Amino acid sequence: MWGNDVYEWLYDNLEDAYTAGEDYIKQKAQEAKDAVMGPVQWIWETLQGDFNADMSTGQIAANTALGLIPVVDQILDCRDLVANCKNIKEDKSNKGAWIALCLTLIGLFPTLGSAAKGILKIFFLFLRKAGGDVARVIRPAMKPVLSFLADPKVQKILGQKQAGEVLTKVADQLKELSSMVTKSKLLALFDEAADALKGVVNKVKAVAPANVCRMLDDFVETVVEIRGKADEMIGVVLEPVQKLLDDLEKHLKLQIDELNNSHLAPAGGVVVHQLDDSVVAIQPRIIKATNKEKGIFGEIISDTFMENRQFKNMLPEDRRVRKMTDKPRGRGIDGIYENTNPPPPFVVTETKYRTDTGKYIDDDGVAKDSVLSKTRGSSGFPAAKQMSDEWIEPRIRAELNPRKAEEVIDSEYERWLMIVDDSGHVINVTKLDDKANSVEEVIL
Repeated sequence: MWGNDVYEWLYDNLEDAYTAGEDYIKQKAQEAKDAVMGPVQWIWETLQGDFNADMSTGQIAANTALGLIPVVDQILDCRDLVANCKNIKEDKSNKGAWIALCLTLIGLFPTLGSAAKGILKIFFLFLRKAGGDVARVIRPAMKPVLSFLADPKVQKILGQKQAGEVLTKVADQLKELSSMVTKSKLLALFDEAADALKGVVNKVKAVAPANVCRMLDDFVETVVEIRGKADEMIGVVLEPVQKLLDDLEKHLKLQIDELNNSHLAPAGGVVVHQLDDSVVAIQPRIIKATNKEKGIFGEIISDTFMENRQFKNMLPEDRRVRKMTDKPRGRGIDGIYENTNPPPPFVVTETKYRTDTGKYIDDDGVAKDSVLSKTRGSSGFPAAKQMSDEWIEPRIRAELNPRKAEEVIDSEYERWLMIVDDSGHVINVTKLDDKANSVEEVIL
């Protein structure tokens, strides 16, 4: 759609668009398409959009950055309102859809700054997909949040603030919002949003084709229809919405603590596993690193994650990856850990670095579409799928002394797949079965 061209241009010129506002956007939209509807076509194209559940990290972050721009911010709010109401219209008793609408309305609280509003929209996007399970989505959601805050264009607008500082303010605002969110306030915000939509639609209809005018009228009619049901249903879902905000505040604070202490020793002054300077240095430029560097980086981050949670690495010292200059180990076991707080007594890990294009990289530097591939086999190691029994057991015996190896193999050990990305964090841990199939997500 042509509207996407306008958004691409606005993102490329984010600082100017943020500062100059509506007249600037109209002028540049007209320049981009020399037609009478040029300045408004991007608006009706935007209003047609639904929630995209498959956006990449970069798309989510860029979409959030666009929300910093006056006028665009309002158009995106109208888009979200329309999308919510269209979902509810399909089943007006669907509490999940009503909760999603409430989350959109919460983003309209006037006390929220543009950055906080954008960050909350990211969290709410993930919560809609996961049915409100905060513990499940907080880590994956942090990736686009951190990507948004690290964007040089956003940094210029926010004033070069550290991510932890911005997120702390968001957590504080969540605490305030929990007590401010009432049925009457949400209904008032609904009315304001509906009025804003009507105003936008009236402006666009002055120059839009007849078929577009009919579509826009349908949008307004849908929103008005759902507003008529909102007096009843917002009261029904108010309590779970407030609990969701409380849970989000709690889990966000845990993420902030982890973010602030990610390169520091744990409390009490005891160093569990501090990142080597070579690893700290690569984090800002990980996207430009080679595939081998990305694979090694992932293993170091994964190992740090485990040891800082009191899992003891059982691999011989010369088999552990600590620095970016360490030699890759190829297709061996990435980690064998003794759990100091069982169960399980032991954990075997495999780490993959996931790229923005959806490829998975080992420390051998090979990027593949599949997460766990089948190895060809070699002397002492049969061909087998990574992390299956056939793959793991001979490698445990190769890494540990005979007594310890049999102790691990005979125990109820677990095998975990660890995913690291360019945020510099473990974003997902999945428990696997003896065939290396996914069983469930591990929450640590």
